[in-house]
Amino acid sequence: MNKHQLANVYAQVGLESAVLSASQHQLTTLLFEGVLNALGRAAISMENNDIVNKGNMIAKAISIIDTGLIQAIEPHAEDQLAGQLLWLFHYVVKQLMLANLHNDCAKLNHCHELIQTIADAWQESLTQEG
Repeated sequence: MNKHQLANVYAQVGLESAVLSASQHQLTTLLFEGVLNALGRAAISMENNDIVNKGNMIAKAISIIDTGLIQAIEPHAEDQLAGQLLWLFHYVVKQLMLANLHNDCAKLNHCHELIQTIADAWQESLTQEG
């Protein structure tokens, strides 16, 4: 194994350890961080005309939103706030698909801003709880 592969293995183990020891609140924070990281990397790839990586990063962000954030909220969909968040997450997923299809940096940035706003509100709510 070369240094790059070892670093990837080490990072994966660190991530798995963080996930296994995280609370539900921390897991949600990790999901937001994962989406924002993927969207940031997608934007860089889009600027560099790296179509494959752009598509991979947008797909990763969509996957995290769909399998992490949406599925966590769906059981509470009857709650007004949860219902609004579900609508917003579905909207973001659709806009990300369009951003990928049309190589639309403005749509990608808009989605990043929406997720960042929700993530900031999430962090603020944790601060007020504790």
